[in-house]
Amino acid sequence: MNAEILAVSVDDLSQASYAVQELGLDFPILYDSAAEVVKAYGVFNASAGYATPSTFIIDTDGVVRWEFVGSASHRTPSSEIIAQLQNLS
Repeated sequence: MNAEILAVSVDDLSQASYAVQELGLDFPILYDSAAEVVKAYGVFNASAGYATPSTFIIDTDGVVRWEFVGSASHRTPSSEIIAQLQNLS
């Protein structure tokens, strides 16, 4: 579908390998220790000190074409991401 997946995390990197193994991730996780990226996208929960689980589809021009802001208990279903990518192609 001509898409690339990247994760952005503000979490301590000592937990990164656990998350990759536990969640079965096979894509890069970018570490944002200053929370600059998640703040720019408006998904940083300052009082809790973490990013809200969110998904953004960004086109090659850098335009956000679709977004889903979830919660700790409600993350973007893979089927929804695939459907949105199909709608854009």
